[in-house]
Amino acid sequence: MCTAAILFPFMNGTAKYLGTKYPMEEVIWIRILSHLVFVSVLFVPQYGLDILRSKRLKSQFMASAMLFLSTYLFFKSVRIIPLAEATAITFVGPLMVTVLAVPMLGEQTSLFRVICVVCGFMGALLVIRPGTEVFQPGSLLVVLSALLYSLFQITARQMAGFDRPETTVIYSGIVGSLVMSAIVPFTWKTPESLADMAMMGSLGVIGGFGHYCVARALRITKASVIAPFHYLQIIFAVFYGYLVFNNLPDLLTIAGSVVISLAGIAICWLEIRASKPDRA
Repeated sequence: MCTAAILFPFMNGTAKYLGTKYPMEEVIWIRILSHLVFVSVLFVPQYGLDILRSKRLKSQFMASAMLFLSTYLFFKSVRIIPLAEATAITFVGPLMVTVLAVPMLGEQTSLFRVICVVCGFMGALLVIRPGTEVFQPGSLLVVLSALLYSLFQITARQMAGFDRPETTVIYSGIVGSLVMSAIVPFTWKTPESLADMAMMGSLGVIGGFGHYCVARALRITKASVIAPFHYLQIIFAVFYGYLVFNNLPDLLTIAGSVVISLAGIAICWLEIRASKPDRA
C-alpha cells in the first residue's frame, strides 16, 4: 500500500503534465490501454487464459466501469486544479466507503464513525471552499471520482473472496480500453517526442502495478489495516506538484487534508480495535 501511495501521485502528476500538451482523452486512453497490456504481459504467461475465469463476471465488469469513470473524471479535473488539492479531495473516498458499506455490505456503524465522517467532510469543505473565489468546478469532478472509486473498492472487497487479485487487475482495464478506443480517434494528436511517448507508456505500467499492489494488500489483510497508508499520497502529491508545476497548497488546503486524514485514520483505528481488541 505504501508503494501504491508513492506511485499514484507520480502517475497523476505525469498525466497532468501530458494534459497540458495533448487532449486528455488521449492521455486517459493510453493510461488505461497500457495498463491492460502491462498486466496482461505480466500475468497471462503465468496463469494463461484461466486468469480471465471469474466467479463474479458481472461484478468484474461493473468494477471496471466504475474505475474507468473514476479515472476519467480525476484526470479531467487534475488538468484544472493543483495536484495536491485534487489528491486531498480524493481522501474523502475512505469516508465514503464507511458510509456506503452500511447499505451495500451490511456493516454496522456507530456514533464515533458518524462523527469521523462528518469531520472528514468538513475537512473536504476546507479544501474545496464552495462559494468562495478559491472554489473551482473541477473540485466537484474529484468528489464524484472519489465516490466512484469508493464503489469500486467495495465491489473489489466483495470479489476478494472469489477471484484472485490478478484477475481483478486484468478486468479493471477492459471497459476503459474499449470505451476510449472508440473515442480517441476523434481527438488524437501524434506525440511530439520520444520522451512524451515514454511518459505516456509509463502511465499504464505505474497505474497497473499500483492497482496490483492495492489488490494484493487487500488479499493479505483487511482494508481497515492498510487504509491509513493511503494518506501518504498527499506528501508525494505536494512534492511532485512543487517539483513539476511549482504549486504549493495553501494553509487551508493543508488543514483540510489533515482533518480528512485524521478522520479516516480514526475510523481505521476503530475497525482494527473492534476486530482485534487485544492487538489494537
